Amino acid sequence: MVIGAESFHRVAAGETLSSIARRHGVPAAFLMRANHIENPDLIRIARLLIVPSRMILPAAPENGLVVNLPEYRLFFFRAGKLLAIYPVGIGRTDWQTPLGAFKVTSRVRNPSWRMTENIARRENNGYREIVPPGPDNPLGDYWVGTSIESTGLHGTNQPGSIGLAMSHGCVRLAPGQVGFFFSQVRIGDPGEFIYEPVKAAAWGGRILIEAHPDVYGLCPDFEARARARLEGLGLWERVDPERLRRVLAERRGVPTPVEKR
Repeated sequence: MVIGAESFHRVAAGETLSSIARRHGVPAAFLMRANHIENPDLIRIARLLIVPSRMILPAAPENGLVVNLPEYRLFFFRAGKLLAIYPVGIGRTDWQTPLGAFKVTSRVRNPSWRMTENIARRENNGYREIVPPGPDNPLGDYWVGTSIESTGLHGTNQPGSIGLAMSHGCVRLAPGQVGFFFSQVRIGDPGEFIYEPVKAAAWGGRILIEAHPDVYGLCPDFEARARARLEGLGLWERVDPERLRRVLAERRGVPTPVEKR
């Protein structure tokens, strides 16, 4: 299933990537990947930017959360319907968010953060047993714990980390969105951290591929992954191999047509 509308933005004088991202409600990191921007301070006036607001949904559970790590998105389902989508930050490449199923086990407003000795030792930034609620707390204003040890979903005091791999394994939500997420989620809700850098769908007579960077290096063969997805949908014979290779190489995170012309 494909949701969202194709969207573009032409850069005007005085605009920054951050201001454009805020205007469209997407993380600046999403804009950088979709448009292959290496330096966010160097965007040309009048350049037409892709706004990544269209996406292919992952396999949907009846209820619960699906976090697709290479996509940096959390999908929330309730009663078989998509309730919300949130951009997220994930664990660093050397401190990865673990894959697998989980249950929501706790909900805490204004949490304190208990820094582990392991984090203090690896970060070499001193040890504080407890960081109380407030602007210095990396958990932000809300904590949602899971059945996976030391892994939760929470706010952040670093909103620029949304759309990036910067955490100690937890999943971060933007300060302006985590409160609504907190109000939706319930103890006992199921969830899963998945790793799907390649998604495929048939939509409006077209064949779309959505490819994301392999942030954790877990997908050594993008073409084989894409072919498996397309064959599973009965679409492989209609695909233009050259268009497919180009989309898989670019990895913009934007659903792109790959059917034969």
